[in-house]
Amino acid sequence: MSEAGKIRPWWTWGLLVAVVTAVVFLPSVRFPFFPFWDDDIHVHANPHITELSWRSIGAFWSGPWQQLYIPLTYSTWAGLAAFSRWTDGLPVSSGALNAAWFHGANVLGHTISALLAFLLLRRLAGKFCVGAPGQRLDLASALGALFFALHPLQVEPVAWISGLRDVLGGCLGLASLVVLFGGERPGPPRWTAATLLFLASLAAKPAGVALPLVAGVLAVMPFRWSGRQIAFSLGPWLVIGVLWVVLTSSAQWAAELAVGLVPVWTRPLVAGDALAFYLAKTLWPSGLAADYGRSPDHVLAAGWLWWAWLGPVALAVLLSAVKQLRIYLVPLLVFAAALLPTLGLVPFNFQVVSTVADRYAYLALIGPALALSLIVARSPALPATVLAVLTVTALLFCTVQRLPLWSEDVKLFAATLEVNPQSWKAMHNYASALDDRGRTAEAAERMQEVIARRPDSAEAYNDFAVMEWKLGRRPGAVALMRRSVMLRPTPGSARNLAVMEEEIGNPAGRDEALQILQQLQTPGSN
Repeated sequence: MSEAGKIRPWWTWGLLVAVVTAVVFLPSVRFPFFPFWDDDIHVHANPHITELSWRSIGAFWSGPWQQLYIPLTYSTWAGLAAFSRWTDGLPVSSGALNAAWFHGANVLGHTISALLAFLLLRRLAGKFCVGAPGQRLDLASALGALFFALHPLQVEPVAWISGLRDVLGGCLGLASLVVLFGGERPGPPRWTAATLLFLASLAAKPAGVALPLVAGVLAVMPFRWSGRQIAFSLGPWLVIGVLWVVLTSSAQWAAELAVGLVPVWTRPLVAGDALAFYLAKTLWPSGLAADYGRSPDHVLAAGWLWWAWLGPVALAVLLSAVKQLRIYLVPLLVFAAALLPTLGLVPFNFQVVSTVADRYAYLALIGPALALSLIVARSPALPATVLAVLTVTALLFCTVQRLPLWSEDVKLFAATLEVNPQSWKAMHNYASALDDRGRTAEAAERMQEVIARRPDSAEAYNDFAVMEWKLGRRPGAVALMRRSVMLRPTPGSARNLAVMEEEIGNPAGRDEALQILQQLQTPGSN
């Protein structure tokens, strides 16, 4: 056989990456919907999907739903709902949903992301390591793509149905970068295609606003675009991104709660703490959880805020100071740029619970993946390749171990409480999961702990009241429901209170609750 015949085609490496990624995450297709933890409000209890119509699709594009403007993701869920019902012989407009199709979409999206990561890394490695053997570049790119795809931080967005917004947004973002940098300079057709993919990424999840910054880093190094080229190609992306932030941030009214957690001047410190956290979890992914409780006020009270930022700064200084390591500033800058929208400089909803979450690192992991690719591509010595293979293997093992936790809500929130015992959110969801399984007495005890930690949570009072009602403790249940309505009335809590007041023979209380319900359902009322 000739020497040329022994060379493995480059596309076989990409195929290997895709197959391994799909096989590792395929077990999640058997996972159910979570009764809550966003799967309910986004999918299986979303009225626009439970009663699906073209008007539902229009509603997703005309304005935010559940404080999120992610119309492409919601439209994808709507399409999956219609397909699920059609395959089960049901009317596409209503009926039960098969969670397997939704999980399958996440796995498929992540598999495509892994393949796109390989293509992007292969392009970047070729630019950084001019003259390196093609086979080494292919191997380096494949190992980097597997690092991206198999990192345990990716379990949350892939195994969680609601994580499709992160997977879809990240997949489209990677596609935009692959198209944009597919040639030395983007001509009009290439730029137009990349821009459309960028817009689609924004419509899947607003975190896509980071793409102009990520592209800007790569345009400078290794592609060495001129300032004029960067301005003309990425300037419009930046303008679109700013406008998108203004559009979507107004939808997150709960973000106003995050604004008051710490003074404005501490936000750069919050961002530094979050970046340090992500660096640590990327390098040593142990103690992962659905809720880290790392809210701005918590890190300020704990004192981490004042020194955590030193880690990323020290790393940047080291890479800048050592000439041989300066090339690795690019992966670090890509990592930071991709995370920027969720570092806390601009408040967002989930910050009330935690600034950091595994899913926010989805696209950002392309930065460390690039670093690993460059290490292998630039080091012909066998130890570097062996170390990279061992790293990917270790990540694979950790991901396989973590994936089953997302198969059941009780498992997930029990594991979260082991990592973060103070998580009122995980405790609330754990209690709800116990109640869902008929363990209401145990659930009520847990919910009492939630209220002790979060005495201003109207939702906790509502759920605790329902549990107490099931246990036959009716007077206490009514008092708890009244407290929920007083803290923050919602149609659900007002309706529950009306039913309870009726059942205990208090028509005056029932009428008052119904009046509150009517006010809440009146358009334009607060």
